[in-house]
Amino acid sequence: MNKSRCGMFIVALVLGLTFFSVPVACQPQAAALRANDTELLMLGTAGGPPLRKNRSEPATLLIVDGRTYLIDCGIGTIRRMVEVGIPSETIGTIFLTHLHPDHDLGLVDVMANDYFHLDLASDPRKINIYGPPQTSALVEAGFHYISIPFEVFVAERPGFQLGRPNRGLTSPFVAHEIDGDGVVYRDDKIQITAGENSHYALMPEQFRAHFKSYSYRVQTPQGVVVFTGDTGPSDAVVKLAMGADVLVSEVEGLDELRVLIDQMAARNHWSPARKQEFAAHMEKEHLTVDSLGELASKAQVQSVLFYHYDPQNKAEQQARVADVKKYFHGQVLAPMDLDRFCLSTDEAQSEKAKFESCGQKTADQQ
Repeated sequence: MNKSRCGMFIVALVLGLTFFSVPVACQPQAAALRANDTELLMLGTAGGPPLRKNRSEPATLLIVDGRTYLIDCGIGTIRRMVEVGIPSETIGTIFLTHLHPDHDLGLVDVMANDYFHLDLASDPRKINIYGPPQTSALVEAGFHYISIPFEVFVAERPGFQLGRPNRGLTSPFVAHEIDGDGVVYRDDKIQITAGENSHYALMPEQFRAHFKSYSYRVQTPQGVVVFTGDTGPSDAVVKLAMGADVLVSEVEGLDELRVLIDQMAARNHWSPARKQEFAAHMEKEHLTVDSLGELASKAQVQSVLFYHYDPQNKAEQQARVADVKKYFHGQVLAPMDLDRFCLSTDEAQSEKAKFESCGQKTADQQ
């Protein structure tokens, strides 16, 4: 392992698929320039809705042969992009796993930044946003929200290219609603298959047609990456993730979960029935360390990468890894925001390589 001039560490592996972590602080735009590999830049790794000081809400930048795709868009996403030098307007495709607040309330900030930087008069390209039912309403509402302050620019300077005078502002955002399992997206770099998971398993049946939660399987030239989104134990997710190289998964610690349930019940003066309802949601509609480990083992994935988790310190991070490894014997990593991982292939080898992390990525984290 060698150290570069920026203090950047890279683990070089020569067998099969290589998944390693590299710093982004020294070369903030490197993520958008790399070719011949698949990268995961962890923009936000904490669940919500409560906000955390040192972690943003769920958002992952998938970079395939230099092309960027955004998976989920929680609060803090645009700030993380600015930190690593990724222009949000260069991301042409966004996927939302489900429409809980911690997975999509950062979308409006991304839309606003996109809209300011795009030259709609000379560049007619669209930004496509894929998600479950009601994604169209979410995107429409988001554009209406940002258009109110942007109309001031047009009124002040009619030549300003954000809109057309007397015709309203022009939206570059196109929503695509996913209405069932199967292939939902394909281009020359990736193919994405959606599978409905069990995150809304306890929801009353009359609402299930209007609210969907999806996991995504992404086929790239370098291998398969699966995003669980939020889900509980699910045979559908096991099937979707079967044989994947990387499973990007939420995970809840059992001890921390019990503490959270007690704290929420006490703070909000819940009745025993309300407390039991919340406990059922957390235990049956999210993945605990044991259910994640069992899911990963059944699906025979190669590696597990956490997100949507909130350890208080390094010791808790490692404890979470150890707990999952009681049930799953593959590689397990617990990243921080702005950690980056790369999936590469060596065509001369057929055996898959190890999954390794190289630690923190930004100067203020080192």
